[in-house]
Amino acid sequence: MTNIEFEIIDELYFVISFNELLTQLDFDKEFLVNELRKLYQKGWIRIYDGVDKELENHVLLDESFSKYRFLASKKGLYEHNSA
Repeated sequence: MTNIEFEIIDELYFVISFNELLTQLDFDKEFLVNELRKLYQKGWIRIYDGVDKELENHVLLDESFSKYRFLASKKGLYEHNSA
C-alpha cells in the first residue's frame, strides 16, 4: 500500500462524499479521481451513487465523481491496518 492509498483509506472509515474527501485530503481533483479508480479496481473501496445505492462492476464516470460517496471495503480496511 502506498502512502497516498493509506491516506485515502484513512478517510474512508465512514461514508464520505467526493467533495468532502477532496477537502480533507487537499489533493488535486484529477489526481484523487485517478487514485480512487485504482482503489476501486483493487476492491479496497466501495462507491455509492446516492445514500444507499452501491455501484458494483460499474464504469465510473468522471463527471459523476462529485455525486459519489465512498467507503473503505473490508479488504481495504484489512490492507490499511496491515500497513
